[in-house]
Amino acid sequence: MSGHSVSQKYLQYLLLASLILLVAIATKALLAWAAEVYLYSVPVLGGWLKSLELIELSNIVVFALLGIGLGAATVYLRPGPMWRGAITLIIAMPLVFFTSYWVRYDLWLQRITTASNLPPTEAAAIANEALASASDSKGFWGYFRATTQMPVLPTTHLELQTMTADQQWFRSELTRYSGLEPGIFSILFTAAGWGIRAFHIVLALLTGVIYFIKGTVWADGARLRRLVKKTQ
Repeated sequence: MSGHSVSQKYLQYLLLASLILLVAIATKALLAWAAEVYLYSVPVLGGWLKSLELIELSNIVVFALLGIGLGAATVYLRPGPMWRGAITLIIAMPLVFFTSYWVRYDLWLQRITTASNLPPTEAAAIANEALASASDSKGFWGYFRATTQMPVLPTTHLELQTMTADQQWFRSELTRYSGLEPGIFSILFTAAGWGIRAFHIVLALLTGVIYFIKGTVWADGARLRRLVKKTQ
């Protein structure tokens, strides 16, 4: 195989892998937006479903398609160790997984801007202050951490200022009425939130890897069939 042919096939692989990644990101973004606008906005039920991060179950389909697509795309690469194609998968999976949370974060900032009637920069500053108080982090990462304990975050200026205090009051009341040791409910809420998120992360990871292997097996078979056909 000539060097020009190898370069051309590698370019085809990169283009196809990029297209698959963009489709996966767009799909996750659309699903997250639809869930925020139509599903999680339902009174009571929406908040409960949001706490379970129900829409993240779509990772089964999205990461299956991502994995098998990137695996099958390795048909354009020369035969070699699986890790070469896996590098693309390793880069793609966190980008796709965090897409839905980025959409949710952006929509939350928009709601703060609308509810507080403030410029976006001021609304973001208020949001960062609330996130730093709740999770010791700002921006997207602060939102990602805070929503493990408070799936539904407030959107008005006053509610954001008292967000952490209200959460602490709620847990102290639970402690007072239950008679349990102080801090137990904080541990339980934190463990439950991170447990749900860890479940979705592991589910996405396993699905992506399993279907990537299936895709590479198909690609290896396709190369072998092509080689056999040439030798006949």
